[in-house]
Amino acid sequence: MYIAKVIGKIVSLTKHSAYRGRTLLLVQPLNLLDEVVRYPTIAVDYVGAGEGDTVIVGAGPGVAQEVFGLDNAPIRELVMGVVDHFHVESEVLDQYEDLPLA
Repeated sequence: MYIAKVIGKIVSLTKHSAYRGRTLLLVQPLNLLDEVVRYPTIAVDYVGAGEGDTVIVGAGPGVAQEVFGLDNAPIRELVMGVVDHFHVESEVLDQYEDLPLA
């Protein structure tokens, strides 16, 4: 799982049946300092997130399929929560100062 910012919505008239009726969001992965860490990705929204929201993204193998009751759905990323706020103690960040925090 990781924290990301919703930066847009994906509109697709022609898509895999697993995506029909589901909102696709463009999410920008962030590190614990709220900084961009890699390219944006597409995630299926499960919680009603909107542009500008900070969200929790992830999905282990089969989780999205189980959540939506689908077999073999090509869903790799799932927006599972909207973050109200988060705080990381400086001592925790100090432990990881040599890591990329991604």
